[in-house]
Amino acid sequence: MRRNIRIAYFLSFAFHAWFWLGSWIFYYLRFGDYASVALLDSGAVAVTLLMEIPTGAFADLLGKRKTLILAFLLQGTGNIVMGLSGSFWMLALSLWLLTCVGGAFYSGALEALVFDSLKSMGEDHRFDKVMGGISATKLWSMALCGVIGGFSYYIAPGLPFILNGIVCLVGFIVCLWLNEPTVDTEKHSLADFFRQNTLGIKTLFGSVSMKQLSLFLTMTGAFMVVSYEILEDLLAIEFGYSPMGISILFSVACLVAGLISVYIPRWKIQIDHKVMLVVSVMIVAVTRLLSPWIGMMAFGGLTLLGIVSEVVYNNSTSVLVNQNTESKVRATTLSTLSLLRSLPYAMGGSLVGALVLLSGGAKNFSLWFGLILVGLTLLLSRGIKKPA
Repeated sequence: MRRNIRIAYFLSFAFHAWFWLGSWIFYYLRFGDYASVALLDSGAVAVTLLMEIPTGAFADLLGKRKTLILAFLLQGTGNIVMGLSGSFWMLALSLWLLTCVGGAFYSGALEALVFDSLKSMGEDHRFDKVMGGISATKLWSMALCGVIGGFSYYIAPGLPFILNGIVCLVGFIVCLWLNEPTVDTEKHSLADFFRQNTLGIKTLFGSVSMKQLSLFLTMTGAFMVVSYEILEDLLAIEFGYSPMGISILFSVACLVAGLISVYIPRWKIQIDHKVMLVVSVMIVAVTRLLSPWIGMMAFGGLTLLGIVSEVVYNNSTSVLVNQNTESKVRATTLSTLSLLRSLPYAMGGSLVGALVLLSGGAKNFSLWFGLILVGLTLLLSRGIKKPA
């Protein structure tokens, strides 16, 4: 089981080797206009959401090891085909049917594997610290590969995707050395598979305390998704950042966020993850609220702070959900939460774009976005009680 933990660090690095971090939208535009980009992105979100629950159930029923093997194979193949695409539909199908499905299989499976591996060794109390390190590895991977990808884009526009695919296929090979945790591992029938898909909702909204926590996580999580999926990139473009500039900006932010992710669990204090959730959301809200009145350099600093807060938010979410979920439904529950948070953006992504235009640009939209998020956080946080 200890080998699983060591491998998990590498898998986090390999899956998030996003060489295309600052250039993806420019690559998409080579195959069409903004409407084409919107179709690619909305299709990707829709496929990911459709696959979230089935793939989470797959992990719980057939094993986290098999799920991760499949995730890296699909993700690696999909990225390489994307980088070699010669037409819009070749790019779209490889994105939707390979890359996005691979991402859905990965979602929640690695966290569940780590928690179950630690629990089988009687060390589940270390989950907070271990996930902090794994999250840092993910962010450092994005930081390093984002900068490299910014340069590689000028060599060949599809090269960042190809590099990402190659690293993922290395991760596919490494997955073969994983051991399936023995904690609560069971064999199930096909009927169990379909019943499993309902257990995530029942777990998230079963008790009063979990219902209050889940309501906070789904509502604020929907805003966080909009923030990092589209608003950060729109603001960067509006502030005049180039593809290379965006790569460097987000890479530096990920580097700092990784340091925070490692050291927060090591501080000799008792961390109240409810407080961490509320504070991190409020920081993101304030950074968005200030966007209309700041300059290019200040935006870079606030973006860095916002990404750090997003990491703290995600880490605290992971700890609270994992600590209060049984192993046999853990991956399903995490996938369900991911679906609920992403569903509003998937259904209303075009509405967000229309609101940006209606409000006079990303900066003005960001002001109203921040104000609403502040009010929502204050309203929902009053009812949260840490689940027993």
